[in-house]
Amino acid sequence: MKEFLNTNVLVTVLNKEYPAFSYAARVLSLADHPKFQLYTSPICVAIAFYFSCKKSRAVLAKKKLALLAQKIHIAENGQADVLKIANNKQILDFEDGLEYLFSYKCKL
Repeated sequence: MKEFLNTNVLVTVLNKEYPAFSYAARVLSLADHPKFQLYTSPICVAIAFYFSCKKSRAVLAKKKLALLAQKIHIAENGQADVLKIANNKQILDFEDGLEYLFSYKCKL
C-alpha cells in the first residue's frame, strides 16, 4: 500500500514536536513494514529541511533528512506536474496542489 506523507508529518518527526510527535513517528514507522511504501515530494523535503534547520543546525538537519530518505520514497515531479497545477483555476494554494497531485500519483 502506497501512502503519501505531507510536510507536517516530516516536520513533526524531524523536530520532535509534541504532542503530535508520537503519532507522526508511528506513521513514519510504517516504512519498516513490508505492506507499506511511504512517499513524499521534493517540495515537502525542502520545507521540512527549512524548519529542521530553524530548530537544529543545517548539518544535523541534513543528517536527519538523509536517514529519512533511506526509509521513504521521493515522488518524481516535473514540468508537466507544475503546469497541471499552475493551469488549474480551482487550485489556489500552489504547494497544496503539488502535494495533492503527488498523493494522487502515489495511489496509482
